[in-house]
Amino acid sequence: MKTVLDTIDPREALTILGCSKGKTRGGTAPETGTVWPEEMLRARAEVLARSKVDSGGLRPAWLRYNGHFYRNVGGALGEAVEHGRTLILSGGYGILRADEPISYYDRKLKLSDWPSGVLEDAVIGEARRIGATKVVTFVSASADYAKLIRRIPWGDTEIEAVLVTIDFHDGGAQIEVPRRLAQAFSAWWHRTPSGYPAGMVTEVLA
Repeated sequence: MKTVLDTIDPREALTILGCSKGKTRGGTAPETGTVWPEEMLRARAEVLARSKVDSGGLRPAWLRYNGHFYRNVGGALGEAVEHGRTLILSGGYGILRADEPISYYDRKLKLSDWPSGVLEDAVIGEARRIGATKVVTFVSASADYAKLIRRIPWGDTEIEAVLVTIDFHDGGAQIEVPRRLAQAFSAWWHRTPSGYPAGMVTEVLA
């Protein structure tokens, strides 16, 4: 399957993933200073104040989530996190660096929770901070995660953005879509196009 992903080095791009409803409780990660724009941190504090948050310890974000994407992604995610160029979209935290320590929480991403432009600016700012000229996002097509990525004004920047979704309309989509997204991410990270799943859609955003 020939795709635009074949032209993008995963170790040079900024990768964006969605969070999951399934999460692991507890944690022993140390609290660290969070370097995000003040507007984002302020909005995050307001959203978390309206969310169910468990103070039972911190975990790095990529280890907090245990939904179907995270259970199926294998070692590719750990390698990507170690590389330091991965973000996670979160209902409670907005934008997270994948290794950022977070609490257990319960909140779905709703764009109406966040001031206009705050999350968009945070994504663009992170891409520029790490010097990434390409951004690749793996999320469900129907949720607010994809809406957020689509509404970022990529055309006003020097960044090429690619959105990867799964075209799947049969029963069991809540399991099958994240499983296939995990397969797509792993195949891209390992540079094995033969591993791309059926129904994978790549969309270049402008």
